[in-house]
Amino acid sequence: MSKQATTSGPETTEGYLSALSTRYMMCKEQRRRGKQELKRINNSNFVIFSQGNSGRTWLRVMLTRLIEQHYGLESGPLIDFDNLHKFDGRVPKIAFTHNRWLPYFKKERNQRECEPYYSSSVLIWVRNPLDTCVSQYFQWLHRSKDENLRLKGWPSRDCGLSLKEFLLHPETGVERLCRELNIWLRESEKINRTIIVRYEDMLKDSTNGFDQIVSFLKFGAPRQLIEEAVNFGSFENMRLREVATKQAPNTSTLEVANVNTSDALKARRAQIGGYSNYLSPSECDYFEKIVAAQLSPDFGYSELPEISQFRRRESVN
Repeated sequence: MSKQATTSGPETTEGYLSALSTRYMMCKEQRRRGKQELKRINNSNFVIFSQGNSGRTWLRVMLTRLIEQHYGLESGPLIDFDNLHKFDGRVPKIAFTHNRWLPYFKKERNQRECEPYYSSSVLIWVRNPLDTCVSQYFQWLHRSKDENLRLKGWPSRDCGLSLKEFLLHPETGVERLCRELNIWLRESEKINRTIIVRYEDMLKDSTNGFDQIVSFLKFGAPRQLIEEAVNFGSFENMRLREVATKQAPNTSTLEVANVNTSDALKARRAQIGGYSNYLSPSECDYFEKIVAAQLSPDFGYSELPEISQFRRRESVN
């Protein structure tokens, strides 16, 4: 037996089998989550799609508050599929999804990426990919569970990615977010009933924006309850509750490790163009050009006036 064959003996074989077993268990968990995601979609009254860290928790807080007030329910966890429907059958079942796990269970066919959603009523919640990606970076840095990072194929925190490297990474970066939003825009034409809501528009006119969402979801709630839910879900109130309880309004995330580190909070900044707080002017220009070149102009993110005004204001200060 050669020396090379000896060194590739039991230890190497055991390591290979261990890695293979880990990979098998990871694929099994990805498929399990995808199967569960498909089941929720098929059994829901409405679907709300968003990319991770695009401000959807804010929407869930407002929806939960509205439902509790409208249907006379006690305060409890945020709405999550049928959890509130179990208390009152009048509450619709809403599937919240990032469409993260479904592709592992139901493979794409003929480029019909959103086929499982075609017969649904889908609210597509979008945000500027740059703000979303920066928010994802701080989620990755401070809050994400290691298991979820492995399942998503994201880099481990041990690799110490900088924000710029994170924005450029093929699995986490801005280009990936742009591609995904383009797919949903194209596929929205095939969905039975759909509406696209921009986070930025909600920030500028929260009450009327939320009223539009409530109408799409067919709640029939009076205007005063809509206004009360918007006030309850304001960024200031969400942040105060998170700091006071040391728990984000989302049981799937980790507790806040250090409430004195504002970027570790779930209710972090709620700004339009807030990414410019963390990137140099040249980096902003570079990534803005990526968005302008790769994201459909129909989203309106190529020339958001609030961004340029915000950056000018920051440079003056």
